[in-house]
Amino acid sequence: MSKHLLKVISLIILIPSLILGGCTAPRVDTEEPQGLTTGTESEIVEEVPVGSAGNDLEILNLWNEYSMMTKNTSRVMGTSSEEVSISTSRMIWPASQEGNRPKVVLIAPSESWQTQLLAVNLIHHPSDGPLLITSRETLSDLVLSELTRLTPRGSTDGIQVITIGMSDNADQQLIDKGYKIKSIKADNIYKLAEDIDEYYTSISGEMPNSVIVSSSEDLAYALPAGNWIAHMPEPLLYVTKDEIPEEIVRALEKRNKKATIYLLGPESIINNDIASTLQTFGKVIRISGETPYANAIAFAKYRDKDTGFGWGITMPGHGLVLVSRDHVEDTIAATAFSHRGKHAPLLISDTTQPPEMLVEYLKELKPFFQTEPTEGPYTHLYIVGGKDRISELQQGDLDHLVEIEAGDTTGMNKMNH
Repeated sequence: MSKHLLKVISLIILIPSLILGGCTAPRVDTEEPQGLTTGTESEIVEEVPVGSAGNDLEILNLWNEYSMMTKNTSRVMGTSSEEVSISTSRMIWPASQEGNRPKVVLIAPSESWQTQLLAVNLIHHPSDGPLLITSRETLSDLVLSELTRLTPRGSTDGIQVITIGMSDNADQQLIDKGYKIKSIKADNIYKLAEDIDEYYTSISGEMPNSVIVSSSEDLAYALPAGNWIAHMPEPLLYVTKDEIPEEIVRALEKRNKKATIYLLGPESIINNDIASTLQTFGKVIRISGETPYANAIAFAKYRDKDTGFGWGITMPGHGLVLVSRDHVEDTIAATAFSHRGKHAPLLISDTTQPPEMLVEYLKELKPFFQTEPTEGPYTHLYIVGGKDRISELQQGDLDHLVEIEAGDTTGMNKMNH
């Protein structure tokens, strides 16, 4: 979908002005694209005359198919983890000036969601950069092109790219392109979690006492942690349902029994024996829901007043990232919307319609104005993926659900006069 994605972006930028009265409109080649194009706009779109109802209808149909946006929702387009990572990078880091270029770009393999989710911990400052996803063995042309567009500024030690769990060959590709890189590799994901925790401590100058512990076996329950660790410095450490790997034990021991451990996931995912053992390293607080939907909502609502950990979102006026339960593996790079922009926690839905508990939670967050709608607050949803991930009908329903409305008749009467 690489070439297809670039065509979509061209349409989103160009079509509104054309519909409103331009003389020409882009006609998109509907053949299935075979790979990346880095050509000019003239190679992507063909100028055709406008003036007939048929052409105008074609443009409107294309706009409806590809824009994927409503007044209260935006789509982060992509049908794979790589494509979502590129879309996220372009939305958050326009790279039009030094201030919106990243310092460091992260690269992780498409073959391991566990590695991708651990890498998210490095999105935060001081890296301040996107996570790009590609094959472990060879960087794709699309990712290399995105790196060129971003032109990372480099951290204080000059590092421009951090690779996490990538092959030596992929690292060499970057070196050959002139990038100064840091490579983090490990024999397993638990050692990788330990090493990332250690590396973040070394570059930030402080080891966070609070940590999130979640499942290395079920992404749907661990994924909400990603949005938080992209937003704040607490690391993610993995356990299985009934085992704490020795690498994770070492990482926790470094906290000298002063750790606050937020255990994300229900007992069906991480049993109570694990929770009891974790108490030997500090205080354990389980945040959980019995389903992935409930688990994500519980994490979005949770706030620890003693440590400041957690979103604590129970009022309107926030950004939210929404992903499909059936496609969570494609969405990890979109956690960067918790680092920049609207600093959004993650929610999970089904493809066709939202579960009732999600609807009820969004009703709690529905914005109301008292005098006029310009005063806010506003709620905005970032929906990850196209209509095959979250349906168009659901998007429309959710847009209406989070729309700001009058809190009482006084404000509306004033607006009507």
